Amino acid sequence: MSKRVVTVPLQGGKVAVNPQFQDALKQIGLDPNAVVQRVQEELKKVGKYPVQKVEVEVVSPSKYEVKIYLPPIGDLLLKLFGKDTGAHDARNEVIGNLSFAQLVEIALLKKDELKSKTLKSAVKQLLSTCKAMGVTVDGRKAEEVLRDVDGGKYDEIINKFEKQWQQ
Repeated sequence: MSKRVVTVPLQGGKVAVNPQFQDALKQIGLDPNAVVQRVQEELKKVGKYPVQKVEVEVVSPSKYEVKIYLPPIGDLLLKLFGKDTGAHDARNEVIGNLSFAQLVEIALLKKDELKSKTLKSAVKQLLSTCKAMGVTVDGRKAEEVLRDVDGGKYDEIINKFEKQWQQ
């Protein structure tokens, strides 16, 4: 059996079970209830972050993977803060604030898209986006936090999650 992809219908951040979705899963040999339960478990992992789409990649009836796609980082931040655009003057305007822990969490969730070799470089990439959009981190300008990351101030926090990044 070649790999098949079934898009999971979502409504309000939850699986919207409909007959077409159930039939598509049954045709592949999957139990729709088990798939829905697994998708819901995966959605819990992304918690409060908006989900762009969810797919079930099926290799065989006994082997499938749930893939959750978040919006691009800029859009993700805008949705988190309920904004339509980033700051018009990012040096002087703030559209929202993230904790450093949230920044690390987003980096881990977006790992496949960031293409960074280390969590530290992924965090730095996110900080650059925050800087351009007018997002502060722990109430401080992103460029200040970036300097602290380069200086090793956040190494303890980053190292705590590095194993998770390497998986």
